[in-house]
Amino acid sequence: MTDKQNEFLYRMSSSLRKGLAEVQTKVNDLYRIEELEDYIDIPDSPIEHIKAALMPLVVQVNDFQDYAETVTGRMELDLQEVDIHALMEGVLTIADQLADQKGGIRLEEDIPENLPTLEGDPTRLSQALLNYIHNAVKFTDSGTVTVRVEREADRVRFEVRDTGIGIAEEDQEKVFEPFETILEDKDDSRLGMGIGLKIVEHIIELHDGETWFESREGAGSSFFFTVPL
Repeated sequence: MTDKQNEFLYRMSSSLRKGLAEVQTKVNDLYRIEELEDYIDIPDSPIEHIKAALMPLVVQVNDFQDYAETVTGRMELDLQEVDIHALMEGVLTIADQLADQKGGIRLEEDIPENLPTLEGDPTRLSQALLNYIHNAVKFTDSGTVTVRVEREADRVRFEVRDTGIGIAEEDQEKVFEPFETILEDKDDSRLGMGIGLKIVEHIIELHDGETWFESREGAGSSFFFTVPL
């Protein structure tokens, strides 16, 4: 995409994010109106349906905004001292929910006790890990998703490993490319926008770290990133 197209994407996603935030605020305001309490509590309440329908839209628009910030150089980090155990506690809480919603998947963790703190943006690092985990859950119908953290000399390595479908060798070069997919069926319910891994790559680049993966078709995948100490 050209610089002008990227700038247009940024402005469009910013406008959509602002508009959706206003809609969310108005929907949440409905819950504070006493006259609507009985209406909200009924089964299949339209207000509940509206709120539920908004959530995936908000996630998608936020992803577009992050991607637009990536390609226009606008993404910035809020650097601070990061307690890795506190970071992982929040990440694993959401990961448990993702695994429970999918069903048939066991979430495992391998996180040693004696991990150092590191300098980074905890919100962005959580986002990067959850993007990895979301993909792992999405492409694993049964088996395990394992989240591992390990110190390696002057850096910390994060890994998300799954027992899912894996990635064919001919598809591996496009994994971190935006708007690409390994799925042949364009109507597959697992089909996303193809920007999550590109966002991860940029977040980790801003941390002076590295991203990579290992995979074999039919045998699962392992996605990694490192953050220097």
